[in-house]
Amino acid sequence: MCMCGRIANGAKPGYLREHFDEVEAAEILEEPGLLPRYNVTPGQFLPGIRASNRGGTEWAIFRWGLIPRWAKPDQIPDRTFNARSETVAEKPTFRDAYKNRRCIIPISGYYEWTGEKGSKQPFYFHNTDSTPLILAGLWETWRHEDNIVDSCTILTADADTKMGGYHHRMPVFLDPLAIRTWLENDPNSFQSIIKGIKTTNISIYPVSREVNNSRTDHSGLIEPLAQLL
Repeated sequence: MCMCGRIANGAKPGYLREHFDEVEAAEILEEPGLLPRYNVTPGQFLPGIRASNRGGTEWAIFRWGLIPRWAKPDQIPDRTFNARSETVAEKPTFRDAYKNRRCIIPISGYYEWTGEKGSKQPFYFHNTDSTPLILAGLWETWRHEDNIVDSCTILTADADTKMGGYHHRMPVFLDPLAIRTWLENDPNSFQSIIKGIKTTNISIYPVSREVNNSRTDHSGLIEPLAQLL
């Protein structure tokens, strides 16, 4: 399983509206099937926040897995749900979005798998205080004939000591105070954001292997395994 390849978005629309109360167009969070979700996979949809043309910020719904604007309809990439922060400024798939179209993806948590192949154990990562994890992302708009798709990718970085016991990569977590800095599209700010990543508030625990089935989606997936046994 690639990092970060499975997400839980258990927050209800009203909670996200209140948590990010200055963000416009929050009514799209009521889109049927968007929230709550507990087993979101690449190719499905995530709510995110981006800079708006009016100078503020707005909610948007992104297909998870960035589609470059130059991609042909029969060559849509399927491994662009993550982007390595070390190379994102140079990679043709991501570099224009990195310069001009940054976003944040607030999520309840995400899953990682550890152990031997065939018997990997899923673990759930979330904020101890249940506030959203705020992930740094990039977005792009792809057009072909009458089809218009907004899509996104989530940036990753080398895992720190705490997270490295589960995977060698981790998402780029943003402090709420860094959101504006990230969205203002100043590439020079990125290194300070990377250096400022904090994971001290993140809790990690094993969960049911039910989450292995991408068609399974219910709140029990994020319950600690010890409580389910």
